[in-house]
Amino acid sequence: MADNELDYDRIARLLKNEEDEENYNKRKKKSDWVSKTATALSLIAWVIMIAVWVVLDMAAPDRVHGWLSFFEVQFGTTAAFRARWNYPLVYTAYVLLLVSLGSCMIAFVLNKMRMRRKSDKYKKSIFVIGGITVIAFVVFLFRFGFILF
Repeated sequence: MADNELDYDRIARLLKNEEDEENYNKRKKKSDWVSKTATALSLIAWVIMIAVWVVLDMAAPDRVHGWLSFFEVQFGTTAAFRARWNYPLVYTAYVLLLVSLGSCMIAFVLNKMRMRRKSDKYKKSIFVIGGITVIAFVVFLFRFGFILF
């Protein structure tokens, strides 16, 4: 009989949200593995985007800058420079863009799965890096699509 009374009291308190209010607040403040993974994937996408910019800078043709560049090129006083894109590095940048796009998509899906409470919010960083990645991917395809396919 005592067990039934305890169960009845526990159910009544749960319905009134008195018993687990403190535990709920403690659990709500902790981030779970889904949230941590989404944050990590967003950070990885940012790092990959920086790597894409570095790789494309290395793949770009060499440029001679400055007002003396005309004389340096005409009279051969400068070192030989590359006039074409380094296509293996361009392909590496393409693969990195795909990885960044995949990372953003997975982070968005994980963040979407996490939206169960009223206090949960979308991570703005995922949308920002996702937008930058999509724009960079479209520009990349317009610029280098003939090389890749």
